Amino acid sequence: MKEIKPLTSLRGFAALAVVLQHFSVTAQQLTPQWIPSLVPHGYMAVHFFFFLSGYIMCLTYLPSFQSNGIRAFPGFLLKRIARIAPLNVFALTMLMVFGVTSQVLLGRNIFFDDTSLAFDLPVNMLMLQGLGIGTNLNGPSWSISTEFAAYFLFPVFILLVFNARRFVSVTAMVLALAALCSVAFQTARLGLGGMEVGDRLIETFSEFVLGMGSFILYRYRYNTGWGASDLELGGLIAAAAVGLVAGIDLPVALLCPFIVVATALNRGFFARILSGGIPYFLGLVSFSIYLIHDPFRSLGVLVFHAIHPEPTSAAVALIFALFGSLVVIPVSWLTYIAIERPGRQVVRRWAERVTNRNPTATRLSTSDRVL
Repeated sequence: MKEIKPLTSLRGFAALAVVLQHFSVTAQQLTPQWIPSLVPHGYMAVHFFFFLSGYIMCLTYLPSFQSNGIRAFPGFLLKRIARIAPLNVFALTMLMVFGVTSQVLLGRNIFFDDTSLAFDLPVNMLMLQGLGIGTNLNGPSWSISTEFAAYFLFPVFILLVFNARRFVSVTAMVLALAALCSVAFQTARLGLGGMEVGDRLIETFSEFVLGMGSFILYRYRYNTGWGASDLELGGLIAAAAVGLVAGIDLPVALLCPFIVVATALNRGFFARILSGGIPYFLGLVSFSIYLIHDPFRSLGVLVFHAIHPEPTSAAVALIFALFGSLVVIPVSWLTYIAIERPGRQVVRRWAERVTNRNPTATRLSTSDRVL
């Protein structure tokens, strides 16, 4: 499967948006003055991940499921484990080192709640924390956990979304849309991103399914030669930006599947910009950016207070937020080179041996680069 580089780049910008918002929240601790977020409602980038994931899973794995049925599921799941597990284990290991060091030097753990660590660590290793089991040790990883749960339902979602009976397919999409709207309608200004486990699961599964539905639109437009102009994609991105600034989440979320499709179909200015250089690099290391950045927020505050114990100005706090976010990028690149990419290859080789010994399993033959 050929990689759609602009989508990889968008994933990188989305990961960086989350980091910038998180560091903006952290920077507020440094000043008594109010500071704006560097990315208003940046958490909506996580919702974009879910839409994008549903689309990418169909782009990558749907032919295998349609050809082999449920026999494709073991290979699919093993490959998703290879994609996620190595970096998740490393991030948790890094977090444990930071926590122990914090206890030794400061007499307290400034990185995570360790009151039930013997239970929480295995739960986080198995990516169950997003389901309301135990305590989430690494803040951003809740979304990895809930998306991993969606993978187990992927064959069911395929049966619904790509059902030969159009009524079933349309009903599945309408129910996913209704479920997402029901969460937003319970909050002020149609907000998403609540802290309740049930709401998060509804949002994840709904957005994943709607992302799968966007693949139907993509396939239709691709087969009919109906591309996406710069005006269309630019208009969608501008509308989403307006929604973020206005602080109204649901319209932004509903634009996401159309942004995914338009980006995949665009062959103009946006495609050229998003296909190379810094945008593509950010996309390659986006998973590392997203999963390892959280401990550096507490570490950054600790270093800042050691240098400047007194409260600072809003301008300096914002500079801290920007600088801290940018520091995460080279660290993420090292993590990608040393941990994420080789870890994925190790697990994939092991999975290949397993599937080769199992004649009913589907081989892991799809390129990683589209994931």
